[in-house]
Amino acid sequence: MVEEEILIVKKEKDKIKFRVCNKETNKWSPNKYEKIIANKDYNLLAYLFYDLENMGYNISQAYMKFKELKGDPSLFFLK
Repeated sequence: MVEEEILIVKKEKDKIKFRVCNKETNKWSPNKYEKIIANKDYNLLAYLFYDLENMGYNISQAYMKFKELKGDPSLFFLK
């Protein structure tokens, strides 16, 4: 059986928490990675993206998709 990782993003007041752990059903899974970003500094986001890229997430392709979606009027409800 192949272990599946999940990326969890949680906002708490003025902080954003990012965690990567194994996908488990009805049991606890230790964090493989955790990063807390306490402000809106683009440098901290860049370090997060660098870490995720090293873990195998395709950040370059995700950023290109983000740029496509940025002006999409059908996503107005997310603003």
